[in-house]
Amino acid sequence: MAWTNEQQAAIMSRGQTLLLSAAAGSGKTAVLVERIVQRIIDSPSSPDITDVLVVTFTKAAATEMRDRIAVALADVAEKTGRTDIERQLALLPAASISTLHSFCQDVIRNYFYTIDLDPSFIIAGEEELSLLRKQVMEEVLLSYYESETKANILYPIVDMFGTARGDDVCMQTIERLYQYAISMPWPLHWLQEAAKAYDIPNGTGIDKLAWSKPIIMEIQRMLRENIRLYGQLIEKLSEYPALEKGLLLFQQEQQVFITAASKTTWQGLQKALVAIEFSRLPSFRKLDEVDKAVWEQCKKIRTDIKKYIQDQAVPTYFSVSEDSWLAGMQTMYPIISGLVDITTDFFNAYREAKKAKQWIDFSDLEHLCLKILLDPASTPEQIIPSSVALELQQKYSEVLMDEYQDTNGVQETIIQLVSRKDNRFMVGDIKQSIYRFRLADPTLFLQKYTQFSREEAATERCIDLCRNFRSAPSVLAAVNEIFEQVMTEETTGLSYGSRERLYAGREKLDDEAWVGGKTEIHILVTDADEEKRLAEPAEEELLPEQTAFEKECTLIAERIQALLASGKKIANKDGSLEPLTYRHIVILLRSLAGKTAPLTQCLQQAGIPSVAEQRGGYFAAIEVQVMISLLQCIDNPEQDIPLTAVLRSPIVGINDIALANLRTCQTGSLWQNLPYFASQIAQGEEQKRVQQFLRQFEEWRTYGRRHGIAELIWRLFTDTSYYDYVGGLPGGSVRQGNLKALYDRAQAYEKVGYRGLFRYIRLLEKMQEDGVDLAPANVLGEHENVVRIMSIHKSKGLEFPVVIVADMGKTFNRRDTNELILCHHTLGIGIKQYDSLWRMLYPTLAWNGVRTQLAWESTAEEERILYVAMTRARDKLILVGHTNKMKHDLLCWRHRVHPAQAKSYLDWVMSVVLNKVDNFLMESLENSKIWEDDIWQVQIRGAVSPETGEACAKTADARIEAVRQGILTQTPAPRWLLSALRWQYPFPEAVHMSAKISVSEIKRQHSLIQQADNEELSEPLIKPLTEENPFMIPPAWERLQQDRVSGAMRGTAMHKAMQYIPLQVDLSLADIRAYLVEQTQKGHLTSEESEMVDIIHLQAFLQSDIGKCMARSPEVHREYPFSVLLKQNTYLPSLEKGEAVLVQGIIDALFLDQDEWILLDYKNDFLPDKEAFIKRYRVQLDIYKEAIEQVTGKRVKEMYLFSFYLQQAIIVP
Repeated sequence: MAWTNEQQAAIMSRGQTLLLSAAAGSGKTAVLVERIVQRIIDSPSSPDITDVLVVTFTKAAATEMRDRIAVALADVAEKTGRTDIERQLALLPAASISTLHSFCQDVIRNYFYTIDLDPSFIIAGEEELSLLRKQVMEEVLLSYYESETKANILYPIVDMFGTARGDDVCMQTIERLYQYAISMPWPLHWLQEAAKAYDIPNGTGIDKLAWSKPIIMEIQRMLRENIRLYGQLIEKLSEYPALEKGLLLFQQEQQVFITAASKTTWQGLQKALVAIEFSRLPSFRKLDEVDKAVWEQCKKIRTDIKKYIQDQAVPTYFSVSEDSWLAGMQTMYPIISGLVDITTDFFNAYREAKKAKQWIDFSDLEHLCLKILLDPASTPEQIIPSSVALELQQKYSEVLMDEYQDTNGVQETIIQLVSRKDNRFMVGDIKQSIYRFRLADPTLFLQKYTQFSREEAATERCIDLCRNFRSAPSVLAAVNEIFEQVMTEETTGLSYGSRERLYAGREKLDDEAWVGGKTEIHILVTDADEEKRLAEPAEEELLPEQTAFEKECTLIAERIQALLASGKKIANKDGSLEPLTYRHIVILLRSLAGKTAPLTQCLQQAGIPSVAEQRGGYFAAIEVQVMISLLQCIDNPEQDIPLTAVLRSPIVGINDIALANLRTCQTGSLWQNLPYFASQIAQGEEQKRVQQFLRQFEEWRTYGRRHGIAELIWRLFTDTSYYDYVGGLPGGSVRQGNLKALYDRAQAYEKVGYRGLFRYIRLLEKMQEDGVDLAPANVLGEHENVVRIMSIHKSKGLEFPVVIVADMGKTFNRRDTNELILCHHTLGIGIKQYDSLWRMLYPTLAWNGVRTQLAWESTAEEERILYVAMTRARDKLILVGHTNKMKHDLLCWRHRVHPAQAKSYLDWVMSVVLNKVDNFLMESLENSKIWEDDIWQVQIRGAVSPETGEACAKTADARIEAVRQGILTQTPAPRWLLSALRWQYPFPEAVHMSAKISVSEIKRQHSLIQQADNEELSEPLIKPLTEENPFMIPPAWERLQQDRVSGAMRGTAMHKAMQYIPLQVDLSLADIRAYLVEQTQKGHLTSEESEMVDIIHLQAFLQSDIGKCMARSPEVHREYPFSVLLKQNTYLPSLEKGEAVLVQGIIDALFLDQDEWILLDYKNDFLPDKEAFIKRYRVQLDIYKEAIEQVTGKRVKEMYLFSFYLQQAIIVP
């Protein structure tokens, strides 16, 4: 691979603290991998791979990094023949390549004794921790209520935060303070300093308080923006002599703003803004239409500025004196101090409660690791590494941290303590820092980015990777044009200049078949009163109207259909073209809430397959509800609602009439009535189902008392066949994944030490009560041919040929800046002032200051989120949004909305694009025309609605019209119909038999015959899955040991590996490992499956005689599927003469030897000898043989089993 100069510098630089600013698509992962590889192969004295620490953001990223390093090392070994590389490959599984939490866990496991920690700790799940936090919180508040001294602290807080429902808001506030504090390296110190800041001495100047600085900066920014807007208006007015009086007034007012903007103190700004007066506007007579239109636009912008000054800036900040602001802060000192005291007590009590259970959470991983790495003499002002930290500094020759822009203060301190000044390597992109909601601190990256030198010899160096190899030049042109004008130092702390812009690494493609080209903008103009009208109840029942977003969804569906119908192609990385399909398209949304359902429904109606990222809805899934109801019944059957759900479900399957009979047959509860109903009321199949349920129910209750919850759930799956049943429903794989998740969560619940079905059910119920939902199982494969719908956050790190960014007109969510208490890592806590007499709340200076800073940071993050969304596109970028105030937006866009004042992504994009054109949008709005230049293609159009019409038109056929009108008459059935209905199938036994059957099922049935010896079987062996036959295969818990589930998974992984492995005898273990990594990247294997594959067993097969014979064969088939009709024979005794059944199977390997077939089947079983294998699998191979000879017409001369356990081939005579 040819590296750029910047990439080469990043790979080869040594002995520095290095920050790699890697823009989107710049190949940072490839650079990281190459740097690590070069670091360990530089010379014979190079460090081992285990001496390098690599910290990633996710487990998936760590796995990918490890796999890519393995491939790179194997490639070096093959090209150079160096034997020492084999050592590095062998050490690779033990290398420190992991998430930060995994690294912290390793440190704690190895050095637990330095902090007096029990090494048998368990990482608890969030569900259990949530319950524990609530319990501890209640205990802490109770202790305050019970103590007279503490009660005096609590009562004012409860008075301020309490509601009619109790102390919920108060507890939520304390937990928010706790959660924010633990993102700091010194959480209790941060809390104490935040409270101390409110203890302000009298006479303190307001300019000395940190909270005033963001307010002053915001006011100055607003004044500069007003000066700019006035400059535009003055320039416009100067072109119209008839408006000269207006020009003079605007010049005078601009000068007032210039004077005010020069003030840098609170007092100076207060005097300047309060003194601003807006004079009466001059009147004009006999203006023509053009002059009048210009004057009206200027008046509108001036009115907006006047409204901001007089109704917002002055009343919010400067309507009270400095002394009043300070007095308000001092008034709140007892409350903020009390809140900090309670939060501190909760912090300590919660820590002790976790310690008693030997639990830790992910935050504890970081803080316990930090405790180990810090010398006891350390303070927030002076960080001293402990002996353990010094040991790790010497151990690691290099410390690399990926996604550095998303770290927080705790994580930064940990990495700082285990690295030296000459071995720290940080990688990230400040423009893609989008995890502020997880309390990431992008200023850590920004500070180094602006301060580090770009000089090669600098001890603290920054290297910029700006060349983008992912996106087409047309996409990069659009991204650069937007962010060069939107991303400024004033709005994000970073100016998008030459170091930040993206440079094309891909060559321009001019093929007409290519889907790429200009970036599209589609703006849908909707009715301003639409949402209000839809929210009001209709006087009469009408067809439901589409919401604005639903109309936008229709537009998106139309555009996708047009793209697919055009026959366009996408460009692969090697330059070849591939036809565009659904899987190449992604729709990105800022927020999925309330959007995925209408979008997927609209796409479905248009015939477009899609799948959406799900955030919740797990507990609403019917299969989860049914299984939880069954667990509730097993715990306590005297619960009518869960029992009704189970009886009505397919597990039992009685109908509504039967339920009514059950309710009324006796006077007891449903459970008490059930035995009588089963013996006296129910009849036929219904009676059998209920009686079978009662028998199994007692077995389940007994089993549940003797086994764990997870084991009970798995038995319920197998006994009821409910797991298999839901797999056959629409979305079956997701439904099965949801049930499997219930089993997995039960396992996790028991791992943290909890026991008992009641407590597990209570946990699930509590989660639902508290609104804690879980995401449904994700079973979507990478290569499924569907349109993906996902959040922008979820798309980070991914790329797609066609990206549609939807809902661009959505107003930014600022709710987090209006909370009663606001937190900031440097400004501390902002709280409103509470008047207990009037029960009123007022903003304090601290609250206003923190709110202003948070609003600035929120805007900066929204810019970065838009940047992430636009840079996901490889070939084509489409931006879609809607607005219901088009004229207002046009005016704002024409005068370029200041980035800090934007209310949506559309504001940013259109303020830039509209600056290039003149009056085209009004014409486009009227005529739905398309405007375009060399970068953009813009279309504004009215609402797009699906075709409507009568669902059923009138017809001339009187009979159809009668049905349509509900006029039904009785007609005698014709004889031919009665004859057809009364006809009986001549082979009645076949009615109970499946139309097709697998080879595995035939083998199982044959095994049952052998076990029965001379016993006569009264029923057919081949039976379909019915409620009478709810488990065709014995439950896993009866047949296998607990660890055999993973054994089956290993078998699947080995079969997948054998399907693709090159048939080369001389493959080394490194070659095989590299091959597995390659197949994982192609999607043939998952990462988990790749790790399960035993490469020694693969090598043993390739070097065996049968493997060599297979390699020499002129024709080899692997995973060969077949379907063949087989008539009655030894293995199908239940078939009647003349009947046949379709047998399906997949042969592991089939190859020719001297024009005759050799059959080969791989086995992962742990059987003792060859005879055991032959006895178990002879039937299977005999059926394979008969099928292949029938299908191909060629003879099968030999059949083999290859046992990975025995590592030898077994011939089956």
